[in-house]
This record gives sequence, structure tokens and C-alpha cells, in this order.
Amino acid sequence: MRPPTRFVEESGAGVVLALALIAAIVGLAALLISSSNRLLNQVRLAALADNASLAGADALRGLISGAPCDVARQLVLSGGARILSCSIIDTDLLIKVESEGAVAMARAGEPETPQN
Repeated sequence: MRPPTRFVEESGAGVVLALALIAAIVGLAALLISSSNRLLNQVRLAALADNASLAGADALRGLISGAPCDVARQLVLSGGARILSCSIIDTDLLIKVESEGAVAMARAGEPETPQN
């Protein structure tokens, strides 16, 4: 004799629930990876902009040869980005760079001397 089956309408519900939970976890992981990649690219671009503005400021001060914006542009291009703008303000160099939709700005110039 067969035992009575009570939960016939719920058979397979655990499998569906497990698949939904796995899909939610995979989706959340993909979202976190995408966000962290975007943040990492922004930080790398900001560092590239800082380095390029420092190199351009050194050229502006005469410490290295070349035009300030050309020196900065060369460094930015080697990093896989492009300069959106480059301007000289007094003794400072201000640049704006772009890569993969991210934008970063940096400003560098002559160090300030302490005033007594």
C-alpha cells in the first residue's frame, strides 16, 4: 500500500526558490563588480591626471624641456586617455582628462613658499 501524498501541489517549489536565489546572488555580484570597476577606472584616471599635471607644471617651470600642455598630453596618451582641456593659469597648469566616459581634473604648479 502507498503512503498518502499530501503536498503534491508544492513539489518542485524548492528548486524554483533555489534558482531564484542563485539568480539574485549572481545579479548582485555582477552589479558589485561593475561598480567596483567603474570606481577603479575613476581612481586610475585621477592619478593619471595628477601625474600629467605635475609633469606639465615641471615643464612650465623649466625643470624639463617641452611645452607644458604637450608634456602633459604625451603622458596622458601613454596612459590610454585623452586631454579634454589644458590651460595655464599664472604658474599653474590645469588639465581635464577623459577615458571610457570618466572625467578627471588636476591642477599643479609651483610650490608655495611659506610666508613668515
